[in-house]
Amino acid sequence: MEPKDRRLQERFSLDIQAIVTAETGSDGESIVDKTSAANISSGGAFLTTHLEIPLASRVYVEFLVTLEQLKKLRFVLSADSLKKITGNNIWVKATGVVIRVEDTGIAIIFDQDYQLTPMDAATKE
Repeated sequence: MEPKDRRLQERFSLDIQAIVTAETGSDGESIVDKTSAANISSGGAFLTTHLEIPLASRVYVEFLVTLEQLKKLRFVLSADSLKKITGNNIWVKATGVVIRVEDTGIAIIFDQDYQLTPMDAATKE
């Protein structure tokens, strides 16, 4: 008997460029890593990283996606928001919390306040 998947959102295995920023302590110091999302849904993601980001840490994540990937991921967006996007590369900005830590990365659950910024990918390099 297969274990039941408890996730409410469909997961996608996509190699999506990402930048994760996490506060590392009470002094407000932050760490930043250019990484990728090994799998992602509209509710969360697993990010590959070798940084030690503790469980329950608040994180700020930016994902570079194409318009087609954005539609597939079904982020909580209105049809009007999607109609306003003119470029093919979009930075999706989200905040969340680390809910699992593994040797290869971290799993995060997103807050529901995504921001979309269509832009040329070269401006983030």
